[in-house]
Amino acid sequence: MKFLVLEDEVYTRKFIKKIISENAPTSEVFDTSNSRDAINLAIAHHPPIAMLDMELEGDDLNGLEVGRMIQKINPETKIVFITGHSKYAVSAFDVHPYDYILKPINVKRLIETIVTLTNSIEKNSVNEKKGIEKIVVKNGNEMLFISVENILYVEKADRNTIIHDENNAYCVQDTLQELEMKLGNNFLRVHKSYIVNKDKIDKIKEVGERTYEIKFLNSHKVAAMSRTGYGKFKEELKNRIL
Repeated sequence: MKFLVLEDEVYTRKFIKKIISENAPTSEVFDTSNSRDAINLAIAHHPPIAMLDMELEGDDLNGLEVGRMIQKINPETKIVFITGHSKYAVSAFDVHPYDYILKPINVKRLIETIVTLTNSIEKNSVNEKKGIEKIVVKNGNEMLFISVENILYVEKADRNTIIHDENNAYCVQDTLQELEMKLGNNFLRVHKSYIVNKDKIDKIKEVGERTYEIKFLNSHKVAAMSRTGYGKFKEELKNRIL
């Protein structure tokens, strides 16, 4: 287990490292006070957990910007923001953080976060891509938490990325490529403009020589599937008859 810690306060950085070493004793911790060093460490080591301070004195980047870059490097990295200011809370959800801890740090809260994260990651198979559990959508002054398991499909329409569940559609900032990397094994790219939840597929209908139409459970919505996407889907389900 690898941790990345970005914190410009020396005492706080040492304190976080101490808590990690006591509660995840087999872990390796890479720590720094500099945003660029943190990004380089993420590139070199791909830590599954990154604990980032929001405000970095004298730095040209803040923790939120570093978090965005780390997720581009490795979308499966779990981000924990640690800050003395609550004003970043809404903006922080752009990167779907696992937790947001305010200073002064509540030791019990920090330990629970470390233990829960490490246990969850260790239980997952190295070959399993579990993916994120929720996607946060900003709607005016509200934040909507969309459960990934309820998603039927994700669609690229013009320049927009739209997430569909049974009843609603949500426009998000992530690109289709970014969501493809964040979503779990239940999701499959079946077309240049569609990612579908395999668990929600009801039937697949051929509508042309190279095109198919996907119908979903408990919904009248449909998604397109290319011939290549159909081949990928058949390969994953080769033990079943289509």
